[in-house]
Amino acid sequence: TAAGGVGVLPGGRLPLEDAFAWSRFARSALHTNDIDFRMRHSSAEEASFLARRVAGAGLGVTYTDLEHAPHVLLVALEPEEECGTAFLRLRKGMLAGRVAVTTLAPMTTRGSTKLRATVVATIPGREAAALERVPTDHAELAEALAQPGAIILVGERAGAQPGTLSAAEALAERTGARLAWIPRRAGERAAVEAGLLPGLLPGARRVADAQSRADLAAQWAVDQFPSTEGRDLAGILTAVRDGELGGLLVGGVDPLDAPDPQLVRDALAAAGFVVQLEVRRSEITDHADIVLPVAPPVEKGGTFINWEGRHRPFGQVLASRALADRTVLDALAREMGTALGTATLDEVHEQLAELADWRPETEAPMAQAVAAEAPQPGAGQAVLATWKMMIDDGRCLDGEPHLAGTAHRPVVRMSPQSASAIGAADGSQVSVRGPRGAITLPLALTSMPDGVVWLPQHSPGSHVNDMLGAGAGALVDLEVAR
Repeated sequence: TAAGGVGVLPGGRLPLEDAFAWSRFARSALHTNDIDFRMRHSSAEEASFLARRVAGAGLGVTYTDLEHAPHVLLVALEPEEECGTAFLRLRKGMLAGRVAVTTLAPMTTRGSTKLRATVVATIPGREAAALERVPTDHAELAEALAQPGAIILVGERAGAQPGTLSAAEALAERTGARLAWIPRRAGERAAVEAGLLPGLLPGARRVADAQSRADLAAQWAVDQFPSTEGRDLAGILTAVRDGELGGLLVGGVDPLDAPDPQLVRDALAAAGFVVQLEVRRSEITDHADIVLPVAPPVEKGGTFINWEGRHRPFGQVLASRALADRTVLDALAREMGTALGTATLDEVHEQLAELADWRPETEAPMAQAVAAEAPQPGAGQAVLATWKMMIDDGRCLDGEPHLAGTAHRPVVRMSPQSASAIGAADGSQVSVRGPRGAITLPLALTSMPDGVVWLPQHSPGSHVNDMLGAGAGALVDLEVAR
């Protein structure tokens, strides 16, 4: 900390108790709000949305609600690939004749077909505009969302497109539909509740609120409590790369998940000191000065919080000497002269109980985000659409070749007219080129808007963030591979 401070990247797969320990360690031991669990595309607008609409909200929209909703609107969410249980509940309700589904998406997917969903073809980056036009361009949808029990579901990809979350919230308020946020990773809801964000403290308290800071400082017996909002993922990595931050404390994250994997590598290489808490070796391990092994979920107890806000406690399954993140951080803090009180689950639960049922006196304003003008593709160009498949090239499938072998074949998807414009036919090898490089995959002609190309974000041969250096909504170049 003497060399400029430490950035904290815990990741989004932690149970609540570990997430709380990370949050308290950052504030009590490192005296910093430079902490962000989001190793993915995100924004200040999303952080504001999570603080206002998710943190401390308790049990909201439930699976049962999905099964019985008269209408569900999906925004930046492909449930079959990004939340399989929600997909199954929606399909169950649809087959029972109760649920109708509409999705804002760049194409009709397998999941949309199985849900018999109405697809509002939306070019990536134009989701906010599409939502704003619902009352005028899609009056029937607006009427459907005004029915009691109607739901708007936004996926985590909405946080990457400026204005989308604000527009979804405005549509929900206008129609009376309930609004719910569904992330992909199992620990993201717990991360929000534990305050693993630069402007959010545990228990839905805001860094900007002086009384919230004072309450936590008194509860934790901390004299030096950070009073300014910290840096987000990009800010932390940039500050480490440029020497403004001296070190990194990193959890179970993968650089390939980051919007800019090269920035992660540059930050790791430039960091004066890197401490990693991880279950098994990763790319980050090669840069770490200290690696502290931690237990996987089966070797510890804890509580996951699902997207509903429902607490799902679990017990330790396998006998193990491995320590949970909360125990490792508690011991590390003691060596630094700080008491966290997170060595046992009971200690953590006592602290969490003291933080429960608190709401701010005034609601924080939504961070303003203006949707950028959508780029217009020229000859040989297209707007990129992408998301992760449920079974892809992620590290959770390391050593599982049979399960990995059930994944859908990676393909590039374009409309027949877009393909014809570059001289490609179904099955042709098409190269999609971004600022950093190209991805070449076989073409699958798909019913979708012209001028849009889709790639799997993290499948074999298609690591979009790393290989292209571009995200959804960016312009990319197209050509038939020779």
